[in-house]
Amino acid sequence: MDIEVPGSPITQDGAMTMTDPTIRHPDGWWTIDDLDRLPDDGMRYELVDGSLLMSPAPTPRHAETVFLLREALAAQAPHTLAVSNDAGIAVGGEHTYFVPDLFVIPRDSFRAHPRYLLPRHVRLAVEVLSEHNRGRDLVLKRHYYAAAGIARYWIVDPFERTLTVLTLANREYVEETTVKAGTPWRAEMPFPLTLDPADVCPQ
Repeated sequence: MDIEVPGSPITQDGAMTMTDPTIRHPDGWWTIDDLDRLPDDGMRYELVDGSLLMSPAPTPRHAETVFLLREALAAQAPHTLAVSNDAGIAVGGEHTYFVPDLFVIPRDSFRAHPRYLLPRHVRLAVEVLSEHNRGRDLVLKRHYYAAAGIARYWIVDPFERTLTVLTLANREYVEETTVKAGTPWRAEMPFPLTLDPADVCPQ
């Protein structure tokens, strides 16, 4: 049986903002199991502390950046690691669940749990900023990914054409660097790679 999403604080362009309250479950806390019963309406549903977050489908610009970044990373990743998307991470038991734009995990970790990824397997989580949910990626997910122990978090800004690299230190992220378009950046983690934001954030 599907769950009807109650009237929600959606802005005129169909987006939720960081200042909007999240949607409470009619019977209490939302869980990951509830997500299977939500309508297939093109929205992306995530959870934070038992409340529902909604996002519209990505724009073509956002999708292009995700595609190009996945191609660039997959071409350099070792065979033992997978660069993928469209799977969620349970970062707070059954009540906090995010779907990153991209992630890197060991290939043998896909089946560690039948419903979601486990934070301890995620070597890297990546979010590509959208016009409607910048605060969610810059603030909310940064906090929860760090609290869950995900070692690396990248934030890609396709408008500014930058890559912000965050690494975990004492359950908080510190900014390692911000890479601008036109500057090839070399790193050893989560695997040896070279990346220029210009190649994944077209003008």
